[in-house]
Parts: sequence; structure tokens; C-alpha cells
Amino acid sequence: MAIATTRSGRPWGQRVRKRALALVVTFAVAGCTATQAGTPTPTPGEGETTAPTSGESPTKTSTSIPPRPKSLKLDSIDPCALLTADQRGGLKVDTFRPQTNNTEQYRGAKECAFEISAQAPYYRYYATVVTTEGVEVWLAGDRNVDADLISVGDFAAVRYDLAGQGASAAPCTVAIDVAQGQQLQIRTTTSGKDFTQDEVCRMSEKAAGLALTTLKTLV
Repeated sequence: MAIATTRSGRPWGQRVRKRALALVVTFAVAGCTATQAGTPTPTPGEGETTAPTSGESPTKTSTSIPPRPKSLKLDSIDPCALLTADQRGGLKVDTFRPQTNNTEQYRGAKECAFEISAQAPYYRYYATVVTTEGVEVWLAGDRNVDADLISVGDFAAVRYDLAGQGASAAPCTVAIDVAQGQQLQIRTTTSGKDFTQDEVCRMSEKAAGLALTTLKTLV
């Protein structure tokens, strides 16, 4: 799996880099504020940051995930059912097939490959139902990815690709926080240089939004 450079302007967008100090994001009903992790002061002002005192090791930080509007459990979901015939037509998908994921993290997870192969440019969408861990793992800073906290519809999601890819059109994954310890992933892969990295990520976001819409009707 792979992903890109900093992309700003996303809802709840916080850049998380490998072994970099992340921002802690607190979401409230009226809005959200971000504070830098470190030694807290008694009454820090909004947006104020504090630094560790001399000799104190930096604390490993994380990014909080906004509460999901409802739980959409994936245990019994067929990933090939996540895009309807109309949705596949809109995405120009001409064939699809079930398979299992073969990555180190999610080996054996149910997956469906949706292919655009009738004419160039050729590319694929992969829908993977992950029931072994939630999206927060991609924001912890200990995986070799560049990740953004975004929103897909009314759910929090993480968009990530392999760290340091820059403008290269590497695979881009959008992982939606659909349930505790579960995530619905949509990954887009392309062949050749037909798309920029940002375009590939936007394709994943679009397909993820459609899959989420369908998932809501299946649970």
C-alpha cells in the first residue's frame, strides 16, 4: 500500500508522519481545537502548546478519532456487494471479483477487486473489510505512511499512502471508521502515469463514499 504528500483543507485534517510528533485533536459539539502533546500547564489557552521540561522524554502522541454516528459492523459483509450496479457504472467498473487480502497486516481479510480494464487508462479499486483493528493505527506514527484524518460522508476516515512518495501515483487507501476495531478500506491502484497522486487519492475518496452509502443499507 502506498500514499502521498501533505494535502490541506480536509475536514479534521491532521498530518501524521512516521516517528514525528502528532497533533492531538479534540472534537467538541461546538467545533474543534488542536493542542500540541507535551507537559500540560494548569490553564493553557486555546491552541496553546507546551514543551517537555529539560530531561523529560517526549510523550508518544496520538490523534483522537471523532465519534462515529453509528456502528456499521463488517463481520458478515460481502465486499463485492459494497458497490451497486449503478455505482460500478458511475466508476466505469467493467468487472469485479472476490478475493482475500494478501498484505502482512490483513492477510486473509475479505476483499473485492473492481477493475476498469475495457479501455485505458486502466486502474482498480479494492474494497477490504478489516475486522482486526480500527483506523487509529494509521495515525499512531509508527507505520511507514503519510496519513490524513479526513471525513467520508458523516464518518471519520484516514487517507494514507506510502511515506515519501511525493507526486508519484502510488496506491492510495481510504479507511473509514465504521465500528470499534474495524475499518472499511477502499484502495485505488493505477498503471502507468495516467494520474497524479492527488487524483488517485480523490478516486479512493469518491469510491469510499459510495461504498459507505451502500454499507448503510446492508447492516
